Amino acid sequence: MKLDGSDFNAGSSGSSVALLPRTGGATATPSTTGEANPLQLIARMARKLDQQNVDSQGRWLVVDPVFMEILRDEDSRLQNADFGESGGIRNGLVVNNLHGFQVHVSNNLPTIGTGPATEAASNATNYGVIVGGHSSAVATAEQINKTETYRDQDSFADIVRGMHLYGRKILRPEALVNAIYNLR
Repeated sequence: MKLDGSDFNAGSSGSSVALLPRTGGATATPSTTGEANPLQLIARMARKLDQQNVDSQGRWLVVDPVFMEILRDEDSRLQNADFGESGGIRNGLVVNNLHGFQVHVSNNLPTIGTGPATEAASNATNYGVIVGGHSSAVATAEQINKTETYRDQDSFADIVRGMHLYGRKILRPEALVNAIYNLR
């Protein structure tokens, strides 16, 4: 499933969602069609998964650093330890429960063009992508297929080498959702 500007009354499908965070404690939503704030976008992703009967436990969301910056501008309480968990190694986990998602930050998400916020907002070729889903949507399998040992000629040791096989597959495409966004 893919979110685009039409999910926020932008008219044409295939356009990106224009992100505009609320500033200064404002509670109003963006007025221009096709614009949304980051929390609205995440809530819409959760609704899309709900409509596909995807379990609410085990949902994850991966965002890029630019989206995370906008999300932090949206509401500073999201990053306050008084409102969430603190401490420990969390492997990119920044928010444990935001509209039912565990939110992770990664630099490994795809971008379109040079990514969001690299040029003026009027540039229609640079977008960011965020991905969400459920843990049952994808699977990864791996195994060590062959191993062998042999004597190292340069030292008094043995060398072990092996063949590592791995693969991944999307099992439930209805349990995945992504959004292409640009900044306003």
